[in-house]
Amino acid sequence: MILNLAVWFGLHVLFVRIVPMHFLGASVGVPVLSSVDVPSLVLAIAAAVAIFRFKMGMISVLLASAFAGMTYYLIVGSI
Repeated sequence: MILNLAVWFGLHVLFVRIVPMHFLGASVGVPVLSSVDVPSLVLAIAAAVAIFRFKMGMISVLLASAFAGMTYYLIVGSI
């Protein structure tokens, strides 16, 4: 269940459009690659690099990511 939620949130944060695909009676959301949200992708890659390459703690990366996301939203939202 946790993996399912992680994949669902990841798809809906990184891609603007998700198209449902039906296969053997199940429905799976497939992202449209051209609808990638570049700022979210850059932030996710930076967080992964900070955690896995520089061994930073989860709380500090979460706080830095939240601050970066809010700053981006305030700057771009005001334009």
